Amino acid sequence: MNPEQEIKQITALIVDDEKAVRSALQEILKHNFPFVTIVGEAASIPEAVREIHNAHPQLLFLDIEMPGYSGLQLLDFFNPSEIDFDIIFVTAFNEYAIQAFKISAFDYLLKPVNTEDLKKTLERYIGKQHQQQLIERVKLLKDSLTAEKAPSQIAISSLQGIDFIQLQNIIALEASGTYTTLILAEGDPIVSSKPLGEFEELLQRNTNFFRAHRSHLINLNHVRKLSNKEGDIIVLSKGMEVPLSRYRKKEFEAAIASFKI
Repeated sequence: MNPEQEIKQITALIVDDEKAVRSALQEILKHNFPFVTIVGEAASIPEAVREIHNAHPQLLFLDIEMPGYSGLQLLDFFNPSEIDFDIIFVTAFNEYAIQAFKISAFDYLLKPVNTEDLKKTLERYIGKQHQQQLIERVKLLKDSLTAEKAPSQIAISSLQGIDFIQLQNIIALEASGTYTTLILAEGDPIVSSKPLGEFEELLQRNTNFFRAHRSHLINLNHVRKLSNKEGDIIVLSKGMEVPLSRYRKKEFEAAIASFKI
């Protein structure tokens, strides 16, 4: 964070059934991030609901796995009009489950929380602050955590906020520096601040997506033709043309084998 940049105060509530976790996080925030004011703590979801109504925090540091009610059930206690806060999950979940946080555009901190991870997370929160679709994001997170199959939808953070995109609607993802442009079958392109490599990792469970080139991740359902008039070119829906790396040609032919009649 730029020390010369004026940062507005953020009020926060820490929700975790472990006293040691709450105390450690509070100490890190107190000594390193004075612009974050802790307005309360809660050891359970019912306690958290009372604290939210009393203190009206802007941000929750929320554990998922707690006795009684899961952190994912928190929003069940609120009407949509009452939700004026955002959530950063503090979790001990494994790498597989972390994909669910990314799919639903949630920030997360792994236990034990360290200062550098917290700094990066707060920077992203300050830069975005879009709690407006929290109910939808939590639903997508629940679905992603419990789904046996790859997710059919993804939440994309963009300059305009958060867009919920059906994966079948994505024709291709195109790298543009550290940004990624999603080309859609229906709707305007969406620019995400995430690099293409992160989308490739995010979609690795979905076999319909294939890295055709260092700059392109394509949806095999939208492949219309493979042309070799000027090198290998994949023609997609809407006439979009994507180069096929010669190193990936055999992989591509194997990937589309199940699509052939």
